[in-house]
Amino acid sequence: MAPVIIKNYRTIATEKRAQRWDKIPKDWRIPEAQFQDALINVMDIPVTCGLLNETERAITSDYDATALLEKLKARVWSVEQVVVAFCKRAAIAQQLTNCLTEIFFDEAIERARKLDLDHGGDKSREKDLPPLFGLPISLKDSFQVSGYDTSTGLGCYTYQPSEENSALAAMLTDLGAVLYCKTNLPQSIMTGDSDNNVFGRTLNPRNKMLTAGGSTGGEGALLALRGSILGVGTDIAGSIRVPSVCNGIYGFRPSVGLVPHGGVRDLTPPGTDGVRSTAGPMATSLRDCALFIKSILQADTWRYDSTAISVPWVSLKPAKHQLRIGLAENDGVYTPSPPVRRGLKRAVDRLRQSNDIDIIPITLSDVKLHCQDLVSYLTLSGSNYYHEQFARTGEPVVPSLEAIGLLSVPGTTLQGLLDLNVRRAEAAKTYLKLFRDNSLDAILMPPAPHTAVPLDTWTAATYTGLWNYLDYPAIVIPVDQVRDIDCADDLSNAKFGPDDERLYRLYTGPEQYKGAPVCIQVVGYRHRDEALTKTAAVLDSIINGNLST
Repeated sequence: MAPVIIKNYRTIATEKRAQRWDKIPKDWRIPEAQFQDALINVMDIPVTCGLLNETERAITSDYDATALLEKLKARVWSVEQVVVAFCKRAAIAQQLTNCLTEIFFDEAIERARKLDLDHGGDKSREKDLPPLFGLPISLKDSFQVSGYDTSTGLGCYTYQPSEENSALAAMLTDLGAVLYCKTNLPQSIMTGDSDNNVFGRTLNPRNKMLTAGGSTGGEGALLALRGSILGVGTDIAGSIRVPSVCNGIYGFRPSVGLVPHGGVRDLTPPGTDGVRSTAGPMATSLRDCALFIKSILQADTWRYDSTAISVPWVSLKPAKHQLRIGLAENDGVYTPSPPVRRGLKRAVDRLRQSNDIDIIPITLSDVKLHCQDLVSYLTLSGSNYYHEQFARTGEPVVPSLEAIGLLSVPGTTLQGLLDLNVRRAEAAKTYLKLFRDNSLDAILMPPAPHTAVPLDTWTAATYTGLWNYLDYPAIVIPVDQVRDIDCADDLSNAKFGPDDERLYRLYTGPEQYKGAPVCIQVVGYRHRDEALTKTAAVLDSIINGNLST
């Protein structure tokens, strides 16, 4: 029997987009004469469009979250000033890239006023302020925020406002943060291109011809345009790290359970528990990712989420020994494109100049098999559950979901699940041995075989998915961008067969990829997330000249 369509997705999309537009004040709307749709790069428009005053430009442009938090606690600006500035800049980012889903600026400004009123202006009481006092934080759409939809870009979940906050939204609020918007993601929350039938496609502000990434692509675009400087995404195969690569920001995929995940809508069937999603920060600096994790781990996560793993933050001292970093130049499945190879080499060359770093070449084993098993975990019952959700409002499958082939993967049997678990346990032993035999502090490698790619063509997640399969924490660090010297080379450089050649063919040279960020990925051992932040900070400071946490 054909499903009963509750309301056609086209009608829902028209209504939701109009509702969203009405949430942007008229005097926050960009005059059309200020920019043209043909612009490929819109990164400068927030500060040139004339909507931000000098103070708002400084607040949103000149500080990372750590520095801004210091200004807030010192009462340099009121919480209201800061929140209004970021709401306004997020509204600009939305108009440029279509990065937002739910907007609650009015509620955020009201909360900011209350924080100002409750805590007054007594600078001597700074130590008594909550740890994230007044800091604006954006959230991926899949987090529940009381009073707002958690549609995840699906028509069937619209007009069902959440009755309570998700665990993390509640926790961040208790820690003093101000939540002000939610951001776009792909249909199914499983692709590298944030496009759905309700809100449409999020564009990459650095190059609108390239994907903004997924599944946390709305956050990526918003952060790139500094409509946020600290946001939260989720990651089950690369969904924090992929948009971090595409938008040139920092992204941290923590070990599962460290950050409260309750109240997050996943689109895998209920009860799917083989490879779990994890929540983590995306930011404009690495120390902001550490600030987020530290603030969460120092609080009682178990009070908010029954599945939380309460690993304490212990304020580790910097390592006294020379850091041993395993270098994986590729994953044995896909060959990195020319700009990715150059960016990695540039980073490694700088690290080798430091007496504090020892680089150890390593080979990652059986990545293709492990990532095939990851997909099997994500499709244990096949694709019927996805199709049923789409059918409720007559939605077609978006191109990026069609391209990855997820909906054609068959389900498995109970014995099949047991076999998956056996193989995963063996893989865990193998990679523990890799870490221990080489006495590694971390692994350094590309986060993908390419930079951001043309729309609907990001189809491989082996460089990120391996670490979800093993549940290892991983951080993306931007190190460069595509340059004129990054010429396309011959397909014979693709080392690993026909599939590798097809992906390698995507890179056509610097012209099409102008402005695309180049990033590295730093991977640590499971549940040693704090140690990873310390190691990554050292690497970041050497490669980019940034201050460590």
